[in-house]
Amino acid sequence: MVSRIASIVLRVCGTLAVILGLLFWSGTALNLLPIHMLLGVVVVLSLWIVGITQAFSRGGNWPLALGALLLGLLVIVVGMTQSSLMVGPFHWVIQVVHLLLGILAVGIGQIAAARWRNRSAIRQEQPSRAA
Repeated sequence: MVSRIASIVLRVCGTLAVILGLLFWSGTALNLLPIHMLLGVVVVLSLWIVGITQAFSRGGNWPLALGALLLGLLVIVVGMTQSSLMVGPFHWVIQVVHLLLGILAVGIGQIAAARWRNRSAIRQEQPSRAA
């Protein structure tokens, strides 16, 4: 249940963060930057919850879980430091990298959550073995 809620939160907050980020690129809504950063932190925390659930569930995928944890860390690091990276005419490269990392974080989180849901459904369909 926790993974399902984290997956929904990840999807909603990721979508809102991307919308705000695109507004920032257009030069509008710059006063909403703290909300964008909060949404980013919630996205990463949700990704980590889904990744940890994937790691510790029976039949979970450790490489996927580790990838989710490392990707979340990378999103936070790039997001918090992007204003000081490649300052100048090529700063847009960092902005695109940040956008792609955010979209990838939502995608990896959704893949991990889907795998967890599928494994849970398979376990529930299997008849229990009487002792």
